Amino acid sequence: MAVSCIDNEMPPTFEQQLATDTKIIDDYLAANPPANITDVVIKDASGIRLVISTLGTGTIPPNPSNNLKVAYTGRFLSTGAVFDSNNSFLLKLSDNVIQGWKIGIGMLTKGAVAKLYIPSGWAYGAEGNGSIPKNAVLVFDINLIDVVPTQAQNDRITADGNTIDAYLNTNSITAVTHPSGIRYVVTQQGGGVTPSLYDEVKVKFRATLFNDGLEVYNETYEPSSAFSSRVVNYPHGALVGMQLLPEGGKATYYVPSVLANGMQNVPANSIVVMEIEMLDVINK
Repeated sequence: MAVSCIDNEMPPTFEQQLATDTKIIDDYLAANPPANITDVVIKDASGIRLVISTLGTGTIPPNPSNNLKVAYTGRFLSTGAVFDSNNSFLLKLSDNVIQGWKIGIGMLTKGAVAKLYIPSGWAYGAEGNGSIPKNAVLVFDINLIDVVPTQAQNDRITADGNTIDAYLNTNSITAVTHPSGIRYVVTQQGGGVTPSLYDEVKVKFRATLFNDGLEVYNETYEPSSAFSSRVVNYPHGALVGMQLLPEGGKATYYVPSVLANGMQNVPANSIVVMEIEMLDVINK
């Protein structure tokens, strides 16, 4: 019996399906632009799309260990049909939730209201899940009601802050203490625009471990197809610091481990020293 060409076709790779899904989302957004011109539209290099109608009140998005309270409604982008909803869902981003939530909610702050568009590969992929078919592109109405650090995180920030302060005092370094817990020293005043959380930036970024000076990053970053280089895309200590640093400025940030956890090449619970130069704020 002859076998059709269709039967011999290989399923799309993750990257191929991601490109297909991202185009579906972008075409949908082009045909259905936000109703309010004040809405913030984020097109992340991951393929995740956010339309933020209410900006959150915080400066720091949730980290994986924060306790979150979320109201959501999930729909299929193709039909608009609702498949799930909850007005008071409690979670941590380290829980067993879809990767699209970890990426998308990880770019919001407490109080934000947004639509989160998720390519299928960052949701339930080629396997689907229950009533969700394979390769389904999903959209969630999200209200990030609350973001609460754990007591262990608060204790760690306090302890790390004491360690940093002792070092600064011993070395006669005068630093500013930010409410987040970072300490910083401006080494060059800038005269340009100061970026907000969702602005794209070009920055020189160097990071070393506080305890032994080991260099773990030394790069210049700018927007590309692989990395959006929005302030929100950076480690939490860096994204706090960038929102304090105008174009042309340089600063050194002493970052408690809670705001550095998750950085590649950085051991857990490590204080990190970040040197940042703000070269350009692209979304001015």
